[in-house]
Amino acid sequence: MKASADLDFKLLFEEAPPSFLVLAPDPPTFTILGATNAYLRATLTERAAIMARGLFEVFPDNPDDPQATGTSNLRASLERVLASHAADTMAVQKYDIRRPESEGGGFEERFWSPVNAPVCTPDGDVRYIIHRVADVTELVRARHAGEQQREAMEHEVLARSRELDVANKGLRVANEELARANKELEAFSYSVSHDLRAPLRAIDGFSKMLLARHATSLDAEGRHYLERVRLATVRMSTLIDDLLELARITRTPVRAEAVDLSAVARRIVDDLRRRDPARVVTVEIADDLVARGDRRLLAIALENLLGNAWKFTSKRGDAHVWFGRERIPEGDVFFVRDDGAGFDMAYADKLFAPFERLHGAAEFEGTGVGLATVQRIVAGHGGRAWARGIVGEGATFLFSLGDPP
Repeated sequence: MKASADLDFKLLFEEAPPSFLVLAPDPPTFTILGATNAYLRATLTERAAIMARGLFEVFPDNPDDPQATGTSNLRASLERVLASHAADTMAVQKYDIRRPESEGGGFEERFWSPVNAPVCTPDGDVRYIIHRVADVTELVRARHAGEQQREAMEHEVLARSRELDVANKGLRVANEELARANKELEAFSYSVSHDLRAPLRAIDGFSKMLLARHATSLDAEGRHYLERVRLATVRMSTLIDDLLELARITRTPVRAEAVDLSAVARRIVDDLRRRDPARVVTVEIADDLVARGDRRLLAIALENLLGNAWKFTSKRGDAHVWFGRERIPEGDVFFVRDDGAGFDMAYADKLFAPFERLHGAAEFEGTGVGLATVQRIVAGHGGRAWARGIVGEGATFLFSLGDPP
């Protein structure tokens, strides 16, 4: 191998990866003495076209950009190098370059990260200035696009916040109006309850007195009519109680806690057996049925569902009732199933509407409010209730519980 003195340093310099210019320290011209191939590619120039020419003659400001400061900033940096004999790192510069005529001419927007460094003689004089640049155009554009996107997002967030403020104000007003309406409804409910119960008590009381004191003056048909009047007053009183309970449930806030539904169901079934000791009903309650919700409201829902199952199996001597959990595509749901009277699925959408009954009062007693109560309780827990049934073969009532508010 030849000695190092034989190396072609000019070739090595020109093939160096960074983008370099070698400038003469001759302000204000700063004559171009050398350039790497990387610099020529970055600036869309050719070596023969720029060598021995002034830097700012080759690379002037974009005449179409009245705000251009590339030449003035670069000139100031080079003069600082000459004055200090030290490298000068510039901030990112917008310095457009001229496109070749073969590409349509004109200027192309570019951003650069420049560093200017002196090459000094042993005596300390500046012999050359190395002008090194890195093309950061894509980075600047990406950052600018990110800033625009951020500004757009901030604008969108601000707009949405304003919309939310308006909506919240409207919601507060609506909540205040709802609170007033609920208070008025509560007062009205108790007023109606009192005003209705008073005449009902009078009708029932006088009917009872008439039966007790004048039974001998009435024939069997007259006594039957009076008994029907008394039964109607009892039914009306029960309906009033159910309506008040439904209204209370609608207004009651949900207090969430872990509730052992299996234990709640067993207590309800024990009460049903005590009230109806003659019934023989096999009840199967799954273990560990735990849900998060309002203990009192969930107990009311189960009372209605298990009470319905108990009622609609009353015509069977070997009735069965089940309370458990099953998995559906949407997740786990609870169910109360019986093998009683069932219902026609064509009318399933009416089951949870107040006062809708699929069986006559003479066949099965009730006011038609129980399932409406169940639906409102379940909805208040973020869930839903639905049913499946077959006439004469039984019914299954299912309900899910979401996250309570």
